Amino acid sequence: MSGATSLAAMTGITSTPSPFDGLPSAVAGLEPPRTAFAALPAAVRRELRVDQVGELVAVRLYDGALAGSRAPDVRRFAAGHRRIERAHLALFEAYLPREARSRLGGFWRLAGWLLGWVPARLGPAALYAVVAGVERWVDGHYARQIALVRRLAPDPELLRVLEACRNDEARHAEDAEELYPDAPWWARVLAGVAVGCSRAGVVVARWV
Repeated sequence: MSGATSLAAMTGITSTPSPFDGLPSAVAGLEPPRTAFAALPAAVRRELRVDQVGELVAVRLYDGALAGSRAPDVRRFAAGHRRIERAHLALFEAYLPREARSRLGGFWRLAGWLLGWVPARLGPAALYAVVAGVERWVDGHYARQIALVRRLAPDPELLRVLEACRNDEARHAEDAEELYPDAPWWARVLAGVAVGCSRAGVVVARWV
């Protein structure tokens, strides 16, 4: 079974729009890179470990949002975006050997779930502000990674995966901003805390 086929089977992502959010995923049809993971420079391998952690946290964030909110609009938003994050995670997990992943998988799952559940319990303004803030930061983080990969290991297939994930994350931020463009100050503060936690998580995930 090809990487693309297994990805579609695992996530249901195709080139057609999601029934939840009306958006296609930029990773539709992509396969994991064929370059051996072990052949990449150490700095790039560390960044890909961060990406696997980040996508795991993203999936769990939307799991937490679904657990924390009964609002139909929030649930449609969370379910649709979780579906795309699962596609991202499937790509990274198909590429990274288990021994190359972070050893803190249980911690990341709990942290991601709380990152979605807490703002969802506080209401749509909080959840959308957190998603917008974190996804905007992730967009920039992917941009910096893409520049690093172009410099150290310019593999076209790897770059294609990273760029597709970045495009999806930017669209997720736009979705959240459009749904609640005028978040109150306290929701923006919560989003800033979430971004700070994301920054710290990247540092930890690179090494543990």
